[in-house]
Amino acid sequence: MKQPSTIEVTTRQRIATVWLSRAGSRNALNEQLVKELLGAFDMLEADHEVRVVVLRGRGDYFCAGGDLKWMNGGDELPVELHPATWLSRLFARLYRFPKPVVTVVHGAALGGAMGLVAASDFVIAEQGAVFSFTELKLGLIPAVISPFVIKRIGEFRSRKLMLSARKISAEEALNIELIDYVSEISTLEKQLQNLCAELMQGAPLATQACKQLIVKVAASVMDDALFDYTARQLKTIQQGAEAKEGIAAFFEKRTPAWEK
Repeated sequence: MKQPSTIEVTTRQRIATVWLSRAGSRNALNEQLVKELLGAFDMLEADHEVRVVVLRGRGDYFCAGGDLKWMNGGDELPVELHPATWLSRLFARLYRFPKPVVTVVHGAALGGAMGLVAASDFVIAEQGAVFSFTELKLGLIPAVISPFVIKRIGEFRSRKLMLSARKISAEEALNIELIDYVSEISTLEKQLQNLCAELMQGAPLATQACKQLIVKVAASVMDDALFDYTARQLKTIQQGAEAKEGIAAFFEKRTPAWEK
């Protein structure tokens, strides 16, 4: 894999941290950054040692959204190569990623960055961070992020924030469940560490199966086919080595192998 220039990836104690590293451009999402993020997620999915992925940004902002120079240059491109399609692929990849993803927001998350936020499993924001759907102020619409934002916070909260394009604080973002935690700078790293440790208490394959289950069920009709699917999923997992080890550890009052 070619050495990336717009991201940095570090791994420590089974936690991989992906840093957006276009600080001079406030980590705006351009073609190279999007492609390097997609490549990093492919690599981290295949790395069986990695249990949790953390997404962060270098510089003053977490992410200022889509790079307008890149997005404005796509008029002559077919739709499959258009910047909007690349962004949509990125958010869908993050949403479906089989391992827990924790995004840490500092400074600001604007426009397209809200897709990264909404598609993550957990979001921690520094106190003082701000969030805004800025698209309408530019004559654009928050199209490719909308499936993830609306699923996360609901239709009418999305209307209020997308149509007004106003900035909201981390505290307000927490109140509407756009994010999950607000931390002071002095305590953020400890909170992140504690959350990652909590996520790694679950069995690795069961955690991935659980994420896939949630995505499937959330998009399904409540009918007999869905109920049969969930029963088959539980039966399959229950017959696996992880479940046998977890149940044995419970009865033997010991730590399961994956926590050692």
